[in-house]
Amino acid sequence: MSNILGVVKQNVEQTLRNSYVATITLALTIDDSGNPKNFEEVAKRLVSNYNSIDAVQLVPNGVIKYTYPLKGNEAATNFNILESPLHRKAALKAIATKAIYFSGPVSLKQGGIGVVGRLPVFKKDKFWGFSAVVVRFNTFLKSTGFSSFKSDKYYFQISKTNPITYKEEFFLENKADFSGKDYQMVEIPEGDWKLYIIPTKKSHLLLEFFPLTFIAFFLSLLCGLFVTTLLKKPSELQKLVKSQTLKLMRSEFLFKSIFDHAGLGISHTNSITGNFIDANDKFCEIIGYSQEEIKGMNFMMITHPDDLQYDLDNMERLRNGEISQYSMEKRYINKSGETIWVNITVSPLWEKNERPNNHITIVENITKRRESEKLILESQQKIKDLIDSIDGVVWEGNSEEPGITYISKKSEAILGYTPEEWISDAYFWRKIIHPEDRDWVIEKSAECARERKPFDSEYRMIHKNGNTVWVRDIVSIYHESENSIKFRGILIDITKSKQFELDLNNSLTLVTEQNKRLLNFSHIVSHNLRSHTSNIQSLINLIEMSEDENEEQELLALLKSVSEALNETIDNLNDVVSIQTDITPVIEELNLNKYINRTLEVLRDQIVKNEAKIKNNISDGVTVKFNPAYLESVLLNFISNSIRYKHPERKPVVELNSYIENNYQVLEIKDNGIGIDLKKNGDKLFGMYKTFTNNVASRGIGLFISKNQIDTMNGKIEVESTLNEGTTFKIYFK
Repeated sequence: MSNILGVVKQNVEQTLRNSYVATITLALTIDDSGNPKNFEEVAKRLVSNYNSIDAVQLVPNGVIKYTYPLKGNEAATNFNILESPLHRKAALKAIATKAIYFSGPVSLKQGGIGVVGRLPVFKKDKFWGFSAVVVRFNTFLKSTGFSSFKSDKYYFQISKTNPITYKEEFFLENKADFSGKDYQMVEIPEGDWKLYIIPTKKSHLLLEFFPLTFIAFFLSLLCGLFVTTLLKKPSELQKLVKSQTLKLMRSEFLFKSIFDHAGLGISHTNSITGNFIDANDKFCEIIGYSQEEIKGMNFMMITHPDDLQYDLDNMERLRNGEISQYSMEKRYINKSGETIWVNITVSPLWEKNERPNNHITIVENITKRRESEKLILESQQKIKDLIDSIDGVVWEGNSEEPGITYISKKSEAILGYTPEEWISDAYFWRKIIHPEDRDWVIEKSAECARERKPFDSEYRMIHKNGNTVWVRDIVSIYHESENSIKFRGILIDITKSKQFELDLNNSLTLVTEQNKRLLNFSHIVSHNLRSHTSNIQSLINLIEMSEDENEEQELLALLKSVSEALNETIDNLNDVVSIQTDITPVIEELNLNKYINRTLEVLRDQIVKNEAKIKNNISDGVTVKFNPAYLESVLLNFISNSIRYKHPERKPVVELNSYIENNYQVLEIKDNGIGIDLKKNGDKLFGMYKTFTNNVASRGIGLFISKNQIDTMNGKIEVESTLNEGTTFKIYFK
């Protein structure tokens, strides 16, 4: 039973070797671009040469695209084995081991049961797909030779662990439990199969030797049968050996054909000495030596010195059994002295636990690819250097989802943040936009993404050191795919130009305001001086015409009075000019009570004379930022007015309060005087020479000057008043 099982195992392994040669041959038809060449022709030859193979396939990216013969296998076309639970695990195991693996017996997509061998194919160190053979289960059983050993004494069984249920499944007819019988078993690791040979009956040695007389009677017959069997079995085995020899010769012939005419360089090398044993034409073409010259050389002689040690280290690991094969990119020096870049794959020709002897090296010339990669890297470096030299931050990012995918190093110089900080946080750009600009900038970005249109905006960002940086963001749209777009833009630092623009606008605003004031002042001068000069001109004419001395004296007295009024008007206008031309008055932090007390001291006589009561509710710690001279003038004007315009029927009461309102320090001056008709005079209240009472001391200049002083200090003034009840002025200090 052991001998028979050994022969069956050899038959199975020969079938697997044929499949392996077929898959390698198919893999060699795939060019550097990943496209098969002459698939139909090569596949037809393989199927005709190997009776144990029913079909061959190429499976790029796990999808069956090429099948020969196509007839009867149409249903398998475009089938994705990586998405099928029945095939996925076996396919992934082949990829992981980088070796051929046989799955099945399993249900085939095109119908029936079969065994599928898949060899993973890698191009430029990237998984391309599979080269595969399909063996119908009946064909597989025929190749094992089970039918040659039919007997009523034993039978065969094949089993495999189901990759989904992890239970052992049996595939031949008799699946009865044979664990109690004296069976023999061998394993086929390429497909994780177990082959069993099982006796048909349980052994009963005592019955066979009982009775002794019966055994003696048949002893001669048994000996004869034994001799006959002994002579017959070697004959059968000899036939099998001859058949296997013919198959092996045919496989060697096919291998030699592939070796000599392969599109890749192949060398046969002594793994101990490194000497070349043989090489194909393509290998000779790559390195420029003839086959006779190569046989007198070793691989160390043509390997670039800088790559030699790494190659030797890998070979040592291969010999020690640490790795099953290795691939690497290295340089050869050809016969003319030129450097050739190649990708080599080294596979041992010794079995596991055997002493290392020879290995096969598959060589792919990648010089052009390396040159192209070098040019690409140089171009990328030039582009990077160009981007880094631009006086602005070049960036690229998502349009709909937040996140910067690329930003140039200039961001560190302009905004202080490294590219790594930008890319590590999807919301980083949003976080460093100035809070006052953030909402509208994000909204505009989202709107442009929806409408797929570029935009050009100016907004503020926060530098890493906390400063505000004005930027101009010029953004364009580019399409990654039909449904995916991205932003590309450049951030330009416009802080200096923006500051210049702001300063220019401020200057323009100031000039405009000054012009308005100047125009207003000219109107005032024109109006007020015209009346005075007209009076003077009239009086002079009357004096010249007068012949009465007394009349003359009276006219001169009138002229003097008009002259004094003119002088007073000019003084008032000088005060207005001094306020309006003082562009940057000195600002100090002043104690409010100190200046109130000083004002009350100045107005002592007025307070005593009018029996006025002053209620100062302001605490000693209250301060305001104001010009000292302006504060004295403002307090003097408002407090003196509160006393001057008292109600005739009651004693004046002036109440002073202070509080904070909307970041302003407010001074409230409240009186119980005659009040103001705001409906009638509210719009003229702070005009020059505007009076609203019959008080002879009223000149209409105080409120005008105080209003100008408060406006100059960026403050404001509000008034509440009711006739015959009183007035409240609220002065807002910035």
